[in-house]
Amino acid sequence: MNQAPNWHAKPDRTDDPAIRRNALSRIVTAGARRKTKGRSFQFMRVLAINGRLFLPYLLWNSRMMPNGKLTRQQTEAVIIRVAWLCQSEYEWIQHKAIGRRNELSEEQVEAAGPDSTSDLFDDEIKALLAAVPELLENHVLSDESYDALRAFLSPALILEFIMLVGTYAALAGALNSFGVPLEETWADTR
Repeated sequence: MNQAPNWHAKPDRTDDPAIRRNALSRIVTAGARRKTKGRSFQFMRVLAINGRLFLPYLLWNSRMMPNGKLTRQQTEAVIIRVAWLCQSEYEWIQHKAIGRRNELSEEQVEAAGPDSTSDLFDDEIKALLAAVPELLENHVLSDESYDALRAFLSPALILEFIMLVGTYAALAGALNSFGVPLEETWADTR
């Protein structure tokens, strides 16, 4: 299997003194820290850098994960693929664990990033994983990929898939750029 990407190593910029987090974002981030027992809150500290975007982003993202219309296995495999291709160690580590909780095997979780053609996946997940690089690199699905997706997804679900890829690519850019640190719980799972 392919080696892990060269994860972006940036200094932690989430505590820049110029950052002013609003009360709502501080409360929601603290609540997430408590609810997840410290396993998942650092990404919210990045989102909270812009209070105007914080809640709308969380609401938008929740429409795709965990409340999307793709299966949770499909969703998590796609997010893991995006994390791998965008070299987002934070997303990679977090969604490997979330994928396992949503019925992806350990082998599938490890294959989803580097190997879109793995026989560990059914044809539907293979089609989704194969289409991710097209969206990240060219910002368009080829006719072949669209047709492969259309064999099992409605146009509305193809749009949801496209938006899922874009949302997690944007989040990867923010996490990588601000150097969000992994929660201590995950530091040894690299």
